[in-house]
Amino acid sequence: MIRTARLRDQHSDDQHGDDQHGDGIPAGADPHVRPRLVRSRTRAAVTSAVVGVLLLGAPLVTGCEPTGTIAPQGAPTSPSTSAPSGSPAYRITTRNEEGSLGPDTTYSATVPVLEGPDAAVVDRVNTAIAEYVRQEKAGTSYANLTLKAGDPHVGRQVLALSFGGDRYPPGAAHPAELASGLVFDLRTGDRVTIEDVFTSTGDGLRRLESIVRPELDRRFPGGPTGGVTDPEPANYQQFVVNPRGLVVIVADLPYVLGPQSVLAPWDQLADLVRPELADVLRS
Repeated sequence: MIRTARLRDQHSDDQHGDDQHGDGIPAGADPHVRPRLVRSRTRAAVTSAVVGVLLLGAPLVTGCEPTGTIAPQGAPTSPSTSAPSGSPAYRITTRNEEGSLGPDTTYSATVPVLEGPDAAVVDRVNTAIAEYVRQEKAGTSYANLTLKAGDPHVGRQVLALSFGGDRYPPGAAHPAELASGLVFDLRTGDRVTIEDVFTSTGDGLRRLESIVRPELDRRFPGGPTGGVTDPEPANYQQFVVNPRGLVVIVADLPYVLGPQSVLAPWDQLADLVRPELADVLRS
């Protein structure tokens, strides 16, 4: 079962950007500008904010413009990337799904689809994505489900996908937002979990805690962050990667704080990352 982070109301904050292509950051963005992100209660703004910043390691907030838009069905959402040999690149397109979940509930999903040169890898990744969507639908018969794919990071050997959306029970005052991340090794098509990343899971999680906890304390001085950064695997199941680092998605915060994502730079993790995965995850 894929553990999906449940997102609540949001808190505005500032965060640095980057101008790299293909890691969820818009081309031409000034990495030294700290954009002001403004709170909003609209459902569409919540979803756009979630899918737009997961790959950044920026705070998850509502009311900001997304860093990228969801492409129409069949249109690529990330530039193709070529292997050193010049072989055809992997790329992500999207397809739209909608239907009924129950007598009074529906779902709408924008689903990533991998295309590329190795049919076995493509099949393995797309099967895992379809299973993730199936699990979300299976757990949402009591509510309307909206699920959207964010900007993917398609690296030379890694694929990172982010998802945002919400579950909205009929008659409820507010939806329960959700967010998740999926990471795949494009050499094999296998999913990469947090337990796969480090030579010692315990040491790796303690290192992540030493990065995530101070950042949350900086954003919310004196705020009640509870045990959400404790070095337990359940607290770090949701993450994505990009060339800058591993982005932890923190969702189990008090309602008024809302979910956050925190970038753990690779240079602060390098001595603990599995050598056989280090170059893959940074690609």
